[in-house]
Amino acid sequence: FVARIGWFPASLLTPPTQAVAEVWRYFASGAIFPHLGASLQRGALGFAVAAIVGVPLGLFIGSMRLVSLALSPVIEFLRQLPPLAMLPVFLLFLGLGFQAQVAIVIWAAIWPILLNTVTGARGVDERLKKAARTLGAGRREIFLKVELPSALPTIMTGMRLGASYAFLVLVAAEMVGADSGIGFIILNNQYTFRIPQMYAAILILACLGIALNYCLLWLERRLT
Repeated sequence: FVARIGWFPASLLTPPTQAVAEVWRYFASGAIFPHLGASLQRGALGFAVAAIVGVPLGLFIGSMRLVSLALSPVIEFLRQLPPLAMLPVFLLFLGLGFQAQVAIVIWAAIWPILLNTVTGARGVDERLKKAARTLGAGRREIFLKVELPSALPTIMTGMRLGASYAFLVLVAAEMVGADSGIGFIILNNQYTFRIPQMYAAILILACLGIALNYCLLWLERRLT
């Protein structure tokens, strides 16, 4: 409505129909696929590493009270460091390119995954564990059949939050130090004043985020 009645010039605010038409052109020409593939590769690798590290570490910390007390101050300190504030550090050590972008994704995603996993592990009902021991379950069975299923909904919430943070930060990182990816083409279109294409890339990014969220919701329903 705002675009159509002319509150802002068309050069600044593209009507949605025009932006959607540009989305179609991006896919019809195939121009979006290299950038989409680059973003998905960086995001998926960073998110996978964050999950592989964050979930087991969170379960370990959450199930060991003394370990949790010892590590909580360190974790609380590190998670307060904003990912974008850490980007110059990663660029300094890893240089411009793939490694720094994956590292910033890991940093953004690991904290919600880790902290939600710790919360889930701490929240397991002790009565369930005692009942399992009474029925003869060992430590391994209690972990696999009581602790992990009880913590899983909270873990999946952390995974969804981590995925959201990961792709938000990835786009910002691609705007700073990349020559491909959705973030790169958004900023490049803005620099070259291709405004409809800029909004089209933003729409593609939003759809990608929605698709990722629904995939994780489906996985959560299957697992829980």
